[in-house]
Amino acid sequence: MLYLLLNAGADTYALATTGVVAVVPLAALKVAPGAGAAVLGILNFHGQPVPVVDCGVLLAGRPSALRYSTRIILHRVELGGRERLLGLVGEDVTRVKAFADKEFVEPGARAAAFPCVGRVAACDGRWIQRLHPDSILTAEVWETLITQDA
Repeated sequence: MLYLLLNAGADTYALATTGVVAVVPLAALKVAPGAGAAVLGILNFHGQPVPVVDCGVLLAGRPSALRYSTRIILHRVELGGRERLLGLVGEDVTRVKAFADKEFVEPGARAAAFPCVGRVAACDGRWIQRLHPDSILTAEVWETLITQDA
């Protein structure tokens, strides 16, 4: 399967391309009060409100650097039987890589607070961790976001 690679801090994450709808440049966002530090705001994507999460804040504890290769990845997620779009800001969003499922192994330790990260695969002497966008935002945060005007 093909994965889109992105960086958050010093780490690299793999995002399955099957759910990627588009990769767009950074854009102006509507502020989303009460949504949490990692939620940058709401993107107007062809008239559809899309919450945007900064993977740097979420996974590395610091905002993503504003570079030309820092992008918003629009990814389909499932929430309560309904498909939605979620924007993920990542650094160095310029690479794709094919991995077989068996290449991803358990990392040995996983933080319960981060169900959005999964198994790891070796690539060029580094570990790349699989990212699961369906688990990034809780149902409560989604509810906060969808009740705001976009």
